Amino acid sequence: MTSGTLRLLVWVLVALTAVLLVLTSVTLVGQARDRAGATSAGAGPVLERHGVRLRLPAPAEVLSTRERLFYADPDGGTAAAVRGAALLVPGACPEVPGSSRGFVGVVRSGGTSVTAHDLQVAAWSAGLGAAVGERPQEVEVADVRGFRTDLVAQVRVDGPCQPARVRASLLTLLADGRPTTVVLVRDVGPADALDDATAELLLATVEAVEVG
Repeated sequence: MTSGTLRLLVWVLVALTAVLLVLTSVTLVGQARDRAGATSAGAGPVLERHGVRLRLPAPAEVLSTRERLFYADPDGGTAAAVRGAALLVPGACPEVPGSSRGFVGVVRSGGTSVTAHDLQVAAWSAGLGAAVGERPQEVEVADVRGFRTDLVAQVRVDGPCQPARVRASLLTLLADGRPTTVVLVRDVGPADALDDATAELLLATVEAVEVG
């Protein structure tokens, strides 16, 4: 890869979405995305992954489980990733095809709920920090279902339709007997982004379900 190509790739990653989401395989580009659940004028689709179900706000687009969204660390490796996530407010930036105002996904972890949560917080904090150019502040939030930590960071990189801040909420609970983390990453500030009340309503719908 030439240095010019590498620079172009870096700018593409910066501009691809407001929170710097990327697909790991270009072979998925152009393929039809699977949608989960029924939609209506008042609610978006249902996302169900790894024994966790949640109701998405409209508009939202659920990706196929073949598609993976990830944050790269400063060395270019994968810091944190999720498969089959849902894009929130897709098409938010006309200048950037495939953009959105955030995403929500479900990640399975090993170990205890405490260690799984700590590992996910560390991974997403590193990835988000590398993406926006500032290490996020960690905010502990009480939740009777398990452990919740919010990550808040100012966006220090330039790009089309960039927000002033990004907030990630990580909620770890037991689902089908295993620690499972719901990851909600969203822009904060733009008029078309999820507001705090909508984000909290989304997180309030999170529930563990039986896996058949």
